[in-house]
Amino acid sequence: MKPDNYMSFSVVAGFFVGLAFSITKFDEPEFMVLWTIITTMGVYLIVAVCVALYFWFLDFESSKLKKSKLESNLEYYRLEFDKREKESTKIRNFIKSIESDDEEMAAQQNAN
Repeated sequence: MKPDNYMSFSVVAGFFVGLAFSITKFDEPEFMVLWTIITTMGVYLIVAVCVALYFWFLDFESSKLKKSKLESNLEYYRLEFDKREKESTKIRNFIKSIESDDEEMAAQQNAN
């Protein structure tokens, strides 16, 4: 999940958690709104710190894709797929030729 999506999801979840707690705890609407805002901001700050720490400790060098290796692997798999596709086409044509030979033999036997 992208950090922006994670932050947005956490803020919305914090809002609803704060709203649920404020409804159960307070009777006055002013306190409900205030508690909901405070809880939402608290969750936002906690999640912002967590995302910042995640990026701080993340080693970006190990997470980069090695493009040349990936492309060579994809090219190898593409060639293997082409070989197998040609082989399956040959097998299908062989089966069709056998079936047509069987039909010709059956037609000759029926003619006799």
